[in-house]
Amino acid sequence: MVQLPSPSRLMWLLFNGFALSLAYGLVCAGTIYLVDGTAEAASFLAHYIDSFNILVTLGLITATALIVHYTQYLIPDTIEATFDETDLWTTTYRKYKHRFFSLKRTVIFAAEFLIIGFLIFHFCHFPLRPLGEACMIIGGCLQWLLASYVGRKLRYASMMLYALLDVHVTSNLFRERQLDLINTCVNVASTLTVLFVYLHVRSFYNGPFLYDSFLGKSAQILLLLQAVLATPVLLMFNFFPREVIRKIYDKSIDIEIQRVESEIRGDAMSDFEKRLRLLELGKMYREEMRYSLKLTLSDLPIGVTILIMVAEPLIRR
Repeated sequence: MVQLPSPSRLMWLLFNGFALSLAYGLVCAGTIYLVDGTAEAASFLAHYIDSFNILVTLGLITATALIVHYTQYLIPDTIEATFDETDLWTTTYRKYKHRFFSLKRTVIFAAEFLIIGFLIFHFCHFPLRPLGEACMIIGGCLQWLLASYVGRKLRYASMMLYALLDVHVTSNLFRERQLDLINTCVNVASTLTVLFVYLHVRSFYNGPFLYDSFLGKSAQILLLLQAVLATPVLLMFNFFPREVIRKIYDKSIDIEIQRVESEIRGDAMSDFEKRLRLLELGKMYREEMRYSLKLTLSDLPIGVTILIMVAEPLIRR
């Protein structure tokens, strides 16, 4: 049976993300200290930690990427443990699974976003000397690269699930909640990604860039691009899994009702009593299904709001 990693393991990955961000900042500060002196190193740290909040945003997206990478097998493993291989071959699931794990596609997609990030930060211009600015640009571009990795995984995970709409359901999958693990993955990945996008855009948009390129102050609007690109991916990853699972569970419930109907066909009950029992059974199952699946969209905004309230002091100017 496919299982979600323990909370302690997920927290360890989260802490590793922030530790890597801190280590990067300290290495850059040490290098700047050796080349440009104490004042420039102190200025870099002030911008890295406070002005642009890179310590937090880079740490968060690094942690998110680590968690997504560590748990990336959960969705395909859950799907393949639930459905027969012959049934999956009749859908486009295999095609999207191949793209989900494709290293070549991942590298190309990440390179495109790396270029976008570099151009944005180049036109906005960090208020530091060349070495310090280079370190800041690398930190910002790393966030675009890791965000592209996470976004790409979320996109193809959604497409793998979408392919299951055509799968043939032959048993009551809802009884054992065989697909509920996917909802948990959706919640973890979506919450961390939404929080990162908010912090990243808010921190850089309010950061003290020089805006001294030919674009001038209008370059600031480019800092909103990540939110524009992330929104459809996050919406798709929130709506698609829940809707697909609901439809699959609906088919499962219909199969269960048909099974019970065949069992009570020879019972000494009136047709009215038999129909009433089937209606009550279907109603009970579907009410339970709605309750179990509403977590993804009903709890996510609440969780994100709480996290934003906690994170607000980190980015308040």
